[in-house]
Amino acid sequence: MNPRITSIENLIASDPAGRNIFGLVITDQLRLAAQSLRLGRRVGIVSGFYIPQAGDGETDGPPGAKALGDALHALGIEVDYITDHWCAPLFRALDIEPLIEPHDYVTRANPTHLVSVERPGRGRDGRYRNMRGIDISATTFPLDDLFLEATRNGLTTIGVGDGGNEIGMGKVFAEALSTIDHGADIASTVATDFCITAGVSNWGAYGLSGALSVLSGRDLLPTADGCMKDIDRVVRIGGAVDGVTHRHEPTVDGLDLSVSIRMLENIRRQIIPSPLERGESLLVGVLGYGETGRSASALLTKQGHRVRISDIAGVTLESGLVVDGVETGGHTIDFLQGCDLVVASPGVREDSSIRDELHRRAIPVMSELELAFQLAPRDLIAVTGTIGKRTTVELLRTLFASAGRQLTIGGNRGLPLSALLLDSEWDVGCRMSDIPHPTSDIRHPTSLIALAVSSFQLETVVHFRPHIAILLNINEAHLDRHRSIAEYIRIKSRIFMNHRPDDILILPFDDERLRTLSRKHHGRTFFVSHRQAVDRGAWLADGAIYTNIDGTVERLGDAASSGAYPYPENLLSAVIAARLCGLPINHSV
Repeated sequence: MNPRITSIENLIASDPAGRNIFGLVITDQLRLAAQSLRLGRRVGIVSGFYIPQAGDGETDGPPGAKALGDALHALGIEVDYITDHWCAPLFRALDIEPLIEPHDYVTRANPTHLVSVERPGRGRDGRYRNMRGIDISATTFPLDDLFLEATRNGLTTIGVGDGGNEIGMGKVFAEALSTIDHGADIASTVATDFCITAGVSNWGAYGLSGALSVLSGRDLLPTADGCMKDIDRVVRIGGAVDGVTHRHEPTVDGLDLSVSIRMLENIRRQIIPSPLERGESLLVGVLGYGETGRSASALLTKQGHRVRISDIAGVTLESGLVVDGVETGGHTIDFLQGCDLVVASPGVREDSSIRDELHRRAIPVMSELELAFQLAPRDLIAVTGTIGKRTTVELLRTLFASAGRQLTIGGNRGLPLSALLLDSEWDVGCRMSDIPHPTSDIRHPTSLIALAVSSFQLETVVHFRPHIAILLNINEAHLDRHRSIAEYIRIKSRIFMNHRPDDILILPFDDERLRTLSRKHHGRTFFVSHRQAVDRGAWLADGAIYTNIDGTVERLGDAASSGAYPYPENLLSAVIAARLCGLPINHSV
C-alpha cells in the first residue's frame, strides 16, 4: 500500500456524472498495475471509442493513451499504439501513427503488457454497446480479442474504464455494475489482470502515469498546457467529438477542459514534494480572510513565511501581522502570480475560476487543514459526517475530562487546526522535517486534538492522516457542490485514505453504503450499531452500551443516558474512540 497512490486512486474516481464510479473501484489496482508496468519491456496501448451517431471517435481515450505512453517512454519502455481505422485520425492528430487492427500483435510483437484506455469490451451476448445501451458492434473492431489472447499467453493486461462497457471492466463484480444505467446490458465481460476505474478514462490514464511517477520518483505527467493542446488537436485536426454531447468541441464527457486540468494538477500534488518541505521561506497566498484564513496567516508568519491575502470583502489585519500584500473586491491571478503556494478557504469552491487559473500555472492549492497538518503533523482524532461532527467531538472531550485527561477540540464550526496549534504547547516554530511523523500509537494523550472535519476541507487533502478517523453518516446535503451521494461518500472517504495498518477507522455498521468502505481501508476498522452486535466496535443492546475491542465484550453505560442522544452513532463512536485511546469507561455515559 502506498498512501500517495491510494490518494490518486481516490481522486480519479471523482464522479461528475453520478454513476457510482467509486463503488466500482477495486482497491489497490492502481498501485499493482503501476508496479507491474514499471517492469515492462514493451507495452501495447489500445484506445479509441467510435461514436456512430456523430461519425467520429470521442475525445476520451487517445489523449490519455498518449499521456501514459509518454510516461512509459520516459522510463525506457517501448510503446505501440493500437486502434481501429475509425479512430486512427485521432492518433494521427497527436503525431502518432498507430497500428490499425493488428490481428497478430501479441505473437508478432511479443509485448509484456497490454493496456486499454476507453475501448469497448464485448458484453455477455458478444455485442458492443455504448453507455446508453445502443449496439455499436457495426463500428467496433474486436480489439478485445487481443486481451483474450494475451491472457491465454500469460501476458499482463490492464483495463482503464469509466462506465462498465470497456475492456477490463469484466473484473468488476456484476452486482456493482448493476448500479449504473443500463449496467446489466452494457457490462463488459472482458476482464484484465488489473482494472482501473475512473470518472473519465483519460483521468485513469493520468492516474496510472501519476502512480508510475510516485514509484520512479519523477514527474511523468503531461503539463497542463500539453494536456489542453492534445485534447484540442484531436478535435481540431482529428475530428473528435465529445462522447456525451457528440459535439466537435474540446471537452471530455461533457466537461470543460478546466475540469481535466484540475484533475491533472491534483494528481501532480500527490507526486511532487510539498513546497513546505523545502525548509525555506515561502510566499503564500491566502484566499479568503475569514477564520481559517486568519489562523493560517498567523501560523505561516510565525514559521517565517510571507503571506499575501486576497478576499472578496474588506480585510482588517490582526494586530502585529505583517503581510506581503492585500487585495480586496475579488481574487485575481495577477495578485497571486509568483506565490509558491496558495491556501484556500473552504468557501472558495474547487471549481472556482481563480483556482482553475492557479492550476493552469501549476501553483499548488491546499486547504488550511492540510497546511496545518503539514506544518506540525501530530496525532489527531478526526470526525466527519453530514451531521453530528461537533456533537461527537464534544462528547469525546467530556469522556476525556471524566477520565482526568485533556482533549482539545476544534475544526468545522470551531477553531481551525492552525489556531489550535498556535494556542497549544506544540512547537509550531520547528520545521516539518524536524518533527517525527505520528506513529500508530497516541503518544501524548494529554495533548490530543479532536477535529470536526467537513467534506469541503477533505476535497484537496494530500498528507492529512488522523490516527483515528470517524465517519458518522451521509445525508443528501451539499449536493450542489458534490453532485451525488456517491461522490459525497468518495470525498468523505479521503479522511482515511492515508491510513497505515495501525491507524483506526470507525464506521456505522447500519448504513451499507458506509459499511462497505471498510474494504477500502488499509488500517483497523471498528463499527458502531444501534441495531445489532458487531464483531469489533460498539453497539446498543438490552438497554446498555457494549464494546468489543480485542475480543472481550464489555458492558458500559445504560439506556437512560444513551437515550438522550437522537443519533446513537455519535455516542457510540465517541465511546469506542475513547476506549481505543486507553480511557477507562466503566460508568454511565
